Amino acid sequence: MTHQTMDQHLARTAQTVPANSINSKNPSGARASARPALRVPPVPRAVRLARAERRRWVARMRRRAARYRDVSRTAAEAGMSTAEYAVGTIAACGFAAVLYKIVTSGPVRSALTGVIVKALHVPF
Repeated sequence: MTHQTMDQHLARTAQTVPANSINSKNPSGARASARPALRVPPVPRAVRLARAERRRWVARMRRRAARYRDVSRTAAEAGMSTAEYAVGTIAACGFAAVLYKIVTSGPVRSALTGVIVKALHVPF
C-alpha cells in the first residue's frame, strides 16, 4: 500500500474522535488538523485471557523441554555405546593378558609364593 492508500484505509476503518473532545486545545469547535485522530479500541477480555493462556502454555512447554533435555543428557552420558563397549572390552583383555604375563613370570611367582608361605606360618 502506498502512503495515500494507507491513510484512506485508516480513515475508512478507524473510529475517529472529534477535535473538540476533552483533550482538544481548540475551543471553537473547528478541526485541529486535516487528519482525524485515531482511537485505538481496547483489547477485549477474551483476547487478553487467550494471550495469557498462550504465555502460560509456552512457559510450560519450555520447562518440559528443558526437563527432557536434562534427562536425555544424563541418560546419554550414563553408559557406553556399542563401539565404546568393543574398545573397552579389547582394552580390558589386553590389560588382563599383561597382568597374567607379569604374575606368571619367575621373580613375581617366587615373591608371591614367599608371601603366601609366610602368611600361612604366622603363629596365632
